[in-house]
Amino acid sequence: MTDLLQIISQHQDAYQKLGWRLPIWLAGSKAYTQHQLAKLQPGGCCYWLGQQAPAGFTLLSANQKQQWLGTECDLLVVDARQTVDWDLVAASSGCLKAGGLWLFVTSEPELWQQQPNPAAKRVLPYPLDAAAYSGLFKQFWLAQLAEQRWVQLIEGNSAVIPLLPEAIASTSAELPYRTTEQQQAVTAIHKVVTGHRRRPLVLTAHRGRGKSSALGLAAAMLVQQGKTDILLTGPSPVAVQAAFFIAAQLLNLPYQAGQNQLSEGLIRFVPVDALLAEKQNNTVILVDEAAAIPTPQLQQLTDIYSRLVFATTEHGYEGTGRGFQLRFQSYLQQHCPGFQKLHLHQPIRYQINDPLEQLIFKGFLLEQTDFAVTAIQQPQLVSYQVKDLLQQPAKLQQIFSLLSLAHYQTDVMDLWALLDNPALTLYTLEQHQQLLACALISFEGELDAELASAVAHGKRRVQGHLLAQSLAFHCLQPELVTQKMARIQRIVVHPLLQSQGLGSQLLDFVLQQLLNKDYLIGTSFGATLALAKFWQNAGFSPVKLSQRHEQASNEASVLMLYGEQFNALQQQFSRQLYWQLADKQRGLDPALALLWAQPPSIDIHAQQVAELQLFQAGLRPFDLIETHLLCWFNLNYAKVEPQTAQFLVQRLWQKQDWQQIAQPQAKQKLPQLCKLLHL
Repeated sequence: MTDLLQIISQHQDAYQKLGWRLPIWLAGSKAYTQHQLAKLQPGGCCYWLGQQAPAGFTLLSANQKQQWLGTECDLLVVDARQTVDWDLVAASSGCLKAGGLWLFVTSEPELWQQQPNPAAKRVLPYPLDAAAYSGLFKQFWLAQLAEQRWVQLIEGNSAVIPLLPEAIASTSAELPYRTTEQQQAVTAIHKVVTGHRRRPLVLTAHRGRGKSSALGLAAAMLVQQGKTDILLTGPSPVAVQAAFFIAAQLLNLPYQAGQNQLSEGLIRFVPVDALLAEKQNNTVILVDEAAAIPTPQLQQLTDIYSRLVFATTEHGYEGTGRGFQLRFQSYLQQHCPGFQKLHLHQPIRYQINDPLEQLIFKGFLLEQTDFAVTAIQQPQLVSYQVKDLLQQPAKLQQIFSLLSLAHYQTDVMDLWALLDNPALTLYTLEQHQQLLACALISFEGELDAELASAVAHGKRRVQGHLLAQSLAFHCLQPELVTQKMARIQRIVVHPLLQSQGLGSQLLDFVLQQLLNKDYLIGTSFGATLALAKFWQNAGFSPVKLSQRHEQASNEASVLMLYGEQFNALQQQFSRQLYWQLADKQRGLDPALALLWAQPPSIDIHAQQVAELQLFQAGLRPFDLIETHLLCWFNLNYAKVEPQTAQFLVQRLWQKQDWQQIAQPQAKQKLPQLCKLLHL
């Protein structure tokens, strides 16, 4: 029997010299794998991903992911014999440093592929039971890794040992930098501060390249040079914790997770919406994970502030950056033609071509495929079942690359769900085997009447039926959820091909296919004006809007249904929305309020019109005519010039204070704006 310790002792030194991690697949019966694992002698920092960690190991759990994501370890065991959380497998791999051992443990390969995976309850819809249902992800995973450079130690077989190249000459960097590229990044950040205004820096990297650390180092060094009030921002406070931690280390200051400033505000976190609401007096704004921030907000930051650094993960587990580059960098080219770009290639914990990183990228389709833009002629409409994609791995790679490229937040969970969830179907638009656009559909509904009633009354919630549960609970339509439903989860077009009608063409095809099978059709998304108009033009009506902005999109989430049969629900929604607009937590875009809200119609009398005309002439204070103006606006808002209408929505419908309204000297300008109204 080949011995695990013997393999480790014979090969780990060679990997250490190369600056690589040593990945090993250990597979076999419970007795065999347990015998091999018992020989491990934990030393240094050892992590265990599985159900129960032996002595000497730290158990990695999903609810503590943010705490261990930026840490380092010498040994990482992934015990996948009974259950495996693929999201954590991908994320935890970045913790292992050069020379470390990554041990992936399964039962016999043929048996393991057929075993149910209890962790798949995160991606399976009701009524599928993860403890009994076996999806396709394991089969896909092993097929992807068939030719990867990892040691295979499988019971009953000879060990497979990959050949190694000659040692790679590594470049060293002076402290506090981990790589010379990181040092170059800090220099580039400082140039943003000291150089010409309006020349932002775009810093991109795969995960684990020291991007966030570079932000922290640069911020700390600016403080050491006497700069104050350095601002960090991102999609959430968690996104900038790594930068805070590094800055605190360099400045020798205490720092605890969740802390949003250092040393009485020398370096502090400010949310994006706060930066946009009130301009800050600062030296520089460092934006981390910029790809997870909506492009319109990034554009607004660029318009308001003159010294900006935008850092983002180009691809990985926090978000995707190539779509960010295509969408946002075109804006920078137009408005800040002198902006700089820097990409970090060198990992900070291991060397380039590390076998474990290549294995993770291959196994989770994290490499982007090339795309050649061609003239659109007669694209072909195609539908795929998941089992079809297993036989076409290149097509699956194209699909996942497009989902990653065109959407700001695509991760391992999406791929896992795509392969394990049988309720998902893909429709694509293709030309010469090249993917142009795709739509991801989730089939839902068909809940029994008893369950539908329980959901409607808030007594039950079931996974994987977002459309059905929203209709039952929020819209109180439990009778609808017994029907077949199709929710369009995503419809994406390659960023270089947008605005050519491809999205509408694909959507028309999807609608035709679903309507022919008598599906009730809906969609849910982070509401922006452009998206709302796209779906409304396609025949969808809004029926529900979230109270607060979603963390992923930083927008309110809207549920829309297809067809005229939902007009009554839409009208009910529009009437309710009008009265909810003053809720400060909602913070709805005034343009969306104009598109969706339906105000009550109250006649306005001649006396009120006369008073409004006096206000226009500057002979009447606003406080005396506000209710008159509200009555007039509710009757005529559709005829008002858009910019003026949005201004009035903020004050009259949303009840915003004058200082909240995003126009200088708003109250003083109102009489002039009202002169544009045909009173």
